[in-house]
Amino acid sequence: MRKFIENIIGQIPDKDWDMYSESLKLTKARKGDTILPFDTVCNTIWHLKKGAVKKIELDKGILKTTHFYTAPKIFTVLQSALKNEPSDLSIICEEDCEFLELSIKDLQALYDKSIYIERIGRRMVEEEFISEFGMRRMLLKLDAQQRYEYIEKSHPEILSRFQLKDIATFIGITPETLSRLRKKRFSED
Repeated sequence: MRKFIENIIGQIPDKDWDMYSESLKLTKARKGDTILPFDTVCNTIWHLKKGAVKKIELDKGILKTTHFYTAPKIFTVLQSALKNEPSDLSIICEEDCEFLELSIKDLQALYDKSIYIERIGRRMVEEEFISEFGMRRMLLKLDAQQRYEYIEKSHPEILSRFQLKDIATFIGITPETLSRLRKKRFSED
């Protein structure tokens, strides 16, 4: 995980990394486990070491997938964590997972002790924002077939590790429409 973080923010001195890593708690979850239920305040930053998770929302009684994460990745529900409000998103394990969990409270306490740890927190927020912005732009600018092709080219791991029904709701179509789109796409190749 240190290597993953340093690839994003640059080198971290050993003493600062030791402070940071002492606050991380190793946890495991099984496929299908919910690590953040709906209407719960998100007070954790997850460092996904192994596995895959998805964020879902309930929209007019229909569950929709909003994000996919595969290891290694750091994620949270930013709005809930920053505002200390219940989340309208839930996070579910798509595979057996291993996490290093960091509480928001512990991270904020570490900010006063290390500018490097403060940089980790800032870059985590920036990465979450960039990801969110990119996904929203993709959903606004591309039609369903283009969204599928974008996932196929930019994130092929999503197609191999997540269920097609989740991919369908993510790109804004029904599973049946996705099946027809895929059939048409494969017949063109």
